[in-house]
Amino acid sequence: MKRTGLMTAGVFLSSLLAAGCSTVMEVPIESPLQSKIDVGAFRRVLVAGFVTDLGESDIELGSETSRLLQNQLRTATKLQVLEPDRPPLQDALEGVLEKLGPGGKYTKEEREQYRVEADRVLADQEYWRKIGEEYQSPLIVTGRVSFTEQNRSGFEPSEQVVHDAAGRPRLMRAGRFQERKGFTLAAEFYFLDGRTGQQLHKEKFTEEVLYGEDQKISPLSSYFELMDRLLPNFLGVISPQKIRGTRILLR
Repeated sequence: MKRTGLMTAGVFLSSLLAAGCSTVMEVPIESPLQSKIDVGAFRRVLVAGFVTDLGESDIELGSETSRLLQNQLRTATKLQVLEPDRPPLQDALEGVLEKLGPGGKYTKEEREQYRVEADRVLADQEYWRKIGEEYQSPLIVTGRVSFTEQNRSGFEPSEQVVHDAAGRPRLMRAGRFQERKGFTLAAEFYFLDGRTGQQLHKEKFTEEVLYGEDQKISPLSSYFELMDRLLPNFLGVISPQKIRGTRILLR
């Protein structure tokens, strides 16, 4: 809560006490939040893999995301989490890469071609129906994930009180250069019906974090931090959640 919010709450409570309310109790409450899709018809869930951007990366983005989602689904839902040795989507994506020729550094045109072809796979209802048939008609989770690093250095406004020759205070505004880097995690999740291959729901999430020059944070640590923020929203699509808050009681 911002400082202004705290001051407002304090004034509010003071006024209540002055009005004769001798006791103020702050009670924790939980409010239910319904899921966005009903998964009651499914007994199993398959995290089928993810499309990631072509290029070198220190993070195995697709496999790390699959592993984290599987862990969360196992803990927070009653669905049986299927764990194939190889994500089903991987075979299709390798077929797309074969069309681009030998691996290595890809051109801008090749990257765009890969994106287009991968999107076709994600939207191919018949392909997903066959995958669902192979895995006994589960709820299928797939999609696209990207993780990028940016230089966010730049000038930030700052204020400082100085005194003139007569000793009068004066507010001086200036700019200060700040060395900062940022990481952005973007995920577009597809929730598919393994019985028909039909898309039940699609939702995109984006999380970002910034670090100052004195913070030595690895990309992998940043990825896990951003996934921690994203996971409750992911689970909210298929599982009812509870929003925690407080309520003020007067006695």
